[in-house]
Amino acid sequence: MAIYITNEAIIVLRLSGDVGVSDMDALLRKMTDLVLENKNKVVLNFRQVRHVSLNAISKLAERNQRFRALGGEIKLAGLTPYVANLFKLVGAYSGFDISLDEEEALARFES
Repeated sequence: MAIYITNEAIIVLRLSGDVGVSDMDALLRKMTDLVLENKNKVVLNFRQVRHVSLNAISKLAERNQRFRALGGEIKLAGLTPYVANLFKLVGAYSGFDISLDEEEALARFES
């Protein structure tokens, strides 16, 4: 996972490969750190992700609800059709603002 800070207000986390529960736990710890730093606008870029475990998606969906309660927002970008179907299978797809790519997700924060 690479962390790319676009500016002081929006954080982009670029994921790659297969994302399992332990990877998601590490990601969620990083996101908790960001909230504590008052950086609560996050884009998760899945463009290079091959697979996400269903349990990892469930954890992310739960964290998304907490993020919103704290005034933050998580946007997803670059989901392949396969990964998008995994989010749908878990019932988490409609709970996220999903963009085709990172640039679109960043633009949605600015509008």
